[in-house]
Amino acid sequence: MSSAPAQPEETASALNEGQRLLYTFIEPSRTMADLRRNASWWVPWLLVSIVAVGFALTLDRKIGWGQAIETQVQANPLTAGKIERMAPDQRDKMLKVQAGVASVLGYSAPVITLVAMVAIAAILLGAFNFGFGAKLHFRELLAVSAYSLLPSMIYTLLTIVLMFFVEADTFDVKNPVASSVGYFVPATMPFLKSLLGVFDVFTLWQVFLLAVGISQLSKVKKGAAFATIFGLLFLVKLAAAGFSAM
Repeated sequence: MSSAPAQPEETASALNEGQRLLYTFIEPSRTMADLRRNASWWVPWLLVSIVAVGFALTLDRKIGWGQAIETQVQANPLTAGKIERMAPDQRDKMLKVQAGVASVLGYSAPVITLVAMVAIAAILLGAFNFGFGAKLHFRELLAVSAYSLLPSMIYTLLTIVLMFFVEADTFDVKNPVASSVGYFVPATMPFLKSLLGVFDVFTLWQVFLLAVGISQLSKVKKGAAFATIFGLLFLVKLAAAGFSAM
């Protein structure tokens, strides 16, 4: 007899990059399952990076990095109090340095996004391979991380649009869109505002996508994956909130 025929079901289920992008939003399990076949990650990374650089350009032209930093300083009573006690020249110099750093970070979004993807993949690899006995591979998790960042594009695009309709001195670069519980917490409560920022529609969406990816590439159940990832994120957010409130 002739050799065994090709597996048509496996070939038919293969997705191209456009389909993977689409299914990330409407049927993420299909995209995540396809990453076992081809763990390519550069397309979602490129799209997220382009939108992020667009945000930096818009902020630079419509708001100004200096104004964005000034608004953040004034929104935090503790920081504002320290600034007011400084000599005018020291104050201006400090704000100028912070604006410069923010600008560099903003335009370095592609590199920062890639570093974030690597960090997320490494953390998930350790957490699930050692904690759950999963047999996940770093390259697969890197791709999962990349596709899970796609909802952030919607958030960023909403922020870009918003910048065309607000006064420069009222724009809150940390909480521009009312998508989180932290958005509604007064600025006089910086710790709580920062901590509750984790309960954000887009953040939870990304955690959900990560959990779907983990469940599709291993035997870990989606609920357990979601709880683990959100727990790790909450601990990171708790530490960041404590630092920001100092």
